[in-house]
Amino acid sequence: MTLMEKIRSNCAGRTYEEINPVRRKNAVLIPLVEEEGELSLLFEVRQAGLRQGGEICFPGGKIEENETTEEAAVRETSEELLIPRENIEVIAPMHTMTGPGGAKISSCIGILHDYKETFSKQEVDRVFTVPVRWFASHAPRVSSGAMKVETSEDFPFELIQGGRDYPWHSIPRKFYFYESRGGVIWGATAQLLYHCLKVILREEELNPEETPDSKEVPGGEQRQ
Repeated sequence: MTLMEKIRSNCAGRTYEEINPVRRKNAVLIPLVEEEGELSLLFEVRQAGLRQGGEICFPGGKIEENETTEEAAVRETSEELLIPRENIEVIAPMHTMTGPGGAKISSCIGILHDYKETFSKQEVDRVFTVPVRWFASHAPRVSSGAMKVETSEDFPFELIQGGRDYPWHSIPRKFYFYESRGGVIWGATAQLLYHCLKVILREEELNPEETPDSKEVPGGEQRQ
């Protein structure tokens, strides 16, 4: 067999292969709850002993093998909020993003039926809600940053053009901060929230000038 024949044989039937495949895929649910006739979004505060403890997040976690994004989101929400799966209605898929650690995060929006304000104290410190209409009149604070290459101590700079002055590219990223009464919502949670709000509310209604009665909308009711 010639080298060309070997190349053709080894490449037969190939499709595009990811060089650095995503090592983890996560699903989160952006949960709506109805409170006294008004729709609110529900947030969790992670238990202090967990990774990123004390931060605000949506219920969610790893997508298991042979599990869809929606199935994972429902399962994780059921486990974290102690609510039967049949009481979790997925409305629609929302967005996919790459988290800071390289994991793929996919979100969907849903509503919790007959939610009794329960949660697993092993995973969740407390939960709180924020009326959807609060976000329509409260713009997030937006800041910018970048993800940069960080080399190891033994990186062979002498082998690359420019050495230690090599002009590495950085990945720009926007950071959103919602200062709700339940706490500061930021990071991947705020990014998913921001883009979800652009879908479920008309974009021109997202952050109008404050109206006289908008201050009456609470920024979050807490449950502990």
